[in-house]
Order: sequence, then C-alpha cells, then structure tokens
Amino acid sequence: MNTPSELESGKIFFLISGIVNILIFLGWGTNTIIGGIFTCGLGCILGIFPVINVIGAVMDFIAFNKLSHLNMQGTHGTIYNASIMQIVTIVTGNIISLIFGILNLQNFQKEHVKNFLREKGIY
Repeated sequence: MNTPSELESGKIFFLISGIVNILIFLGWGTNTIIGGIFTCGLGCILGIFPVINVIGAVMDFIAFNKLSHLNMQGTHGTIYNASIMQIVTIVTGNIISLIFGILNLQNFQKEHVKNFLREKGIY
C-alpha cells in the first residue's frame, strides 16, 4: 500500500519546522544572553522563548522519525501533539511552523490518512 501524500508532505513539514525551530532557538538564546548581560539579568526573562523552540524542535524530529519508519505505536498521537506544538511556537515569532502545524492538522484529519494508519496498526 502506498503512503498517502499527506503523510509524505507532513514528514517534510516536520523536518523543515525542526530546522527553523533550531535557528530561532539560536536567535532567541543569543538575544537572551546578550539581553541578560546588558540589563543586569532582567533580559533573562526572555529565556522562556528558546525553551519553547527547543521543545518544538525535539517534537518535530520525533514526529519526523515516526513518520519515516511508520512502524511505531502512537504515531498519530505524536504527530498530533507535534502539530499543536508547531502552532504554539507562534509565540516566538515562528510563522513557518504555525502554517505547517495548521496544514498538518488539516491533512492528518482526512479519513483515508486515518484508515492508512489504522491498517498499519499505528493509530
């Protein structure tokens, strides 16, 4: 059985989103360190933003891995949670992940994708 194109595009979306989250993490992390130094520690309040991006990147790479192999239990739950986290990263200014998260949620709700995952035994 051929893999639905929604899963293939979702896999690419997760990979791109993970890379973008790492880049944004580096930007926010640098900003937090420099801001913390120049504001005597008050800039460290921005330290929550890099954490959000690291969590998003890890979840994206886990979802990418599960979609690459399609043999692990809980794949649907993982890709669903990673898509939600992609949307949450808009707080850090990550518009790309927001768009990919919305597209992933929309694609993974299609009935033929759910049926494919059920047939593989990983829904």
